[in-house]
Amino acid sequence: MSHNIPQDLLIEMLSSFPVKLLLKCRCACKAWDCLITNPFFTAKHLKKAAARNSELLLFRYYIDGGNERYLLHTNESFPENPVEELHCPLKSLNHFVNIVGSCNGILCLSDDVNGVYTNRAALWNPSVRKIVTIPSPNITLDSGGQLFHSLGFGFDSKLDDYKLVRVVYMEDNNFGIDIPPLVEIYSLRRRCWRLIRHDLKYFNTASAQSAFVNGACHWAAYKPKNGNGVCNVIVSFALGEEAFGEMLVPKCLVDKYLFMDVAAFDGSLLLVPFHEMTGEEDWFSVWMMKKYGDVESWIKLFNISHLEGIQRLVAVRPNGKFLLAKEDGKLVFYDPNTEEILDTGIFGEQNSFYLDILVDSLVLVGESNEFTEIKEEDAFTSGSVSSSLVVNDKASEESREES
Repeated sequence: MSHNIPQDLLIEMLSSFPVKLLLKCRCACKAWDCLITNPFFTAKHLKKAAARNSELLLFRYYIDGGNERYLLHTNESFPENPVEELHCPLKSLNHFVNIVGSCNGILCLSDDVNGVYTNRAALWNPSVRKIVTIPSPNITLDSGGQLFHSLGFGFDSKLDDYKLVRVVYMEDNNFGIDIPPLVEIYSLRRRCWRLIRHDLKYFNTASAQSAFVNGACHWAAYKPKNGNGVCNVIVSFALGEEAFGEMLVPKCLVDKYLFMDVAAFDGSLLLVPFHEMTGEEDWFSVWMMKKYGDVESWIKLFNISHLEGIQRLVAVRPNGKFLLAKEDGKLVFYDPNTEEILDTGIFGEQNSFYLDILVDSLVLVGESNEFTEIKEEDAFTSGSVSSSLVVNDKASEESREES
């Protein structure tokens, strides 16, 4: 039947189908299989899927002593009545994996929660049930010092490439500034890591949470002052240019001694300061940058000073409510208009909660499922073990040649 349909019309028709139906269409004939796995078709389908505003949400949480749960919900039904439970092929060696970020239906997973670095990471598309293993990075650990890293994941639209950024710090007594970090990038297109030169003079906060907005990864960070001490800033890394930049936080937060996280909502950058470190009354606030890059456009969305135990912002819902994780493991909704707190009835490890829209995407559809489980004794872990930096000589040489 497809032979009687003009190719342009067939592409237009199939690119409007949901992924589940397209996966069945691949079995119809070899020509359709070749079409559906073609990168041009994948990009066209993704553009339509993004414009449709997916109704599906991916929700992940972990119960201590149990397993990670990955649940699909409709936008309207969350947090009740999940429509499907997914199986994530990457099993953590440390309770649950870190979801670095998601973009175009792809989740970047890293098994590095709570300071345990296993060098295990992967890109996973739940829609097509495909996972691609990310090879071990060039920067690894040996014996003698301590290390931690910040990760960021996103899409380079200039090169049609998905990239994972890794900023690696050797710990010191001056906010990580005395020893400059090393930076490496994994490219899905190239299937390898490479070191890049940079002039980064910031220390990304230990939470390492990142946000992908406007083609760049963002982290909350500290910047050394001309005199003593540090001030709060946001560090950005543009994936297209592969260059770092600095964004100012609201003026009232620049010199505050506090924890900060960043997040993304509806294409905007959010800043989430937590003021427990000030020694004053604990409070938690959320700010939004209405115009990207304009420090004057920061607005405060809400402030909580009456609710004890809030640890982190999990998500912002389209109805204006905020999904918050408490230190006792409860997941709650907060309505800033009524100041009403609603318990979702869900309990889990506070840092395991994750909620985001799942774009119905064909990205990775043509990949083989190359992931294999790694035994615990084969994985490199650091934890409290003293360690020092080892950099792959070949990667260093390639970095020098590129610069």
